[in-house]
Amino acid sequence: MLPAALAIFIYELAHLAAEVKMRKKRCGRCRAVVIVPTKRPQSLAAFSGLVDYVVVDSEDEARQAEALGFRYLVNKYGGKSGALATALEEVEADAYVFVDDDAVPGVWLEELKEAGCCGFATAYRWIVDDLLQNTFSLGGLDWMAWRRTRFLYGGAMAVPRWAKQAAVKALLSCPVDDMALTAVASGRIEVLPVLVPMRRAGDALEFMLRQATAAKLGNPLLWAVELLYYLAWTVAAVYMPALLVIHAARTALRSRRALGKIDWRQVALSPVERPLQAAIFMASAFAKCFRWHGRRVCKRC
Repeated sequence: MLPAALAIFIYELAHLAAEVKMRKKRCGRCRAVVIVPTKRPQSLAAFSGLVDYVVVDSEDEARQAEALGFRYLVNKYGGKSGALATALEEVEADAYVFVDDDAVPGVWLEELKEAGCCGFATAYRWIVDDLLQNTFSLGGLDWMAWRRTRFLYGGAMAVPRWAKQAAVKALLSCPVDDMALTAVASGRIEVLPVLVPMRRAGDALEFMLRQATAAKLGNPLLWAVELLYYLAWTVAAVYMPALLVIHAARTALRSRRALGKIDWRQVALSPVERPLQAAIFMASAFAKCFRWHGRRVCKRC
């Protein structure tokens, strides 16, 4: 077991180095518009002056958005993917920055706009008010370090104008927006060295199972690799406790990039991250579908 633990230790060091080396790409400025698909217009106050359009689902929501001073588009197709497709069809821009309404605005928004002027770009999430949910969620960032396993995180992503037609087609055929647009990007994704503070996403267990099931449907081979790695890491940490130190350092780096300071509570919880991910991924092995914005998704987009 010791040689396997040593291999995992070397990989974790390489991964930490890759995260430290993440840099934003210098792209200059272009006409990048920020669009928020929302079901809660009343929660948009924090985005005042930062958003070009919100996409709403009804005339009542349109009136709420307008009362708050936002320009709006009414979703022509329904669902989040339909909201993004509506914006791509109705708005002319060089880059489209899509942001969820439960994000906490910060400097990352301007950086994402700039990165969108180069092409597909994303910034991963940091859940600010649920330590356990965040502990599981941070596993998704692991696969952002390597270009071949990157994906667009649906809460904060940029789409270039040249991909507009393909993006609309993909969104209208898939209710899961990040799956649809990741397929269009085909690995051409820049990841910003920042994390987006996000509010918690409902029930923690439901959220975790949904994310793991979505990963399985989106890329079954990568899901299997993740499951095996989380299990192997959990066992290896017994033989090589230094893995816990590396993981704590990674969590400290991530919290600093998300919050501007180290979240020591999250660092203290970092030893349970891999075991928790292994347990949830094992549970998702028996799940065939997941719920996404009111829709039941049972197949890969």
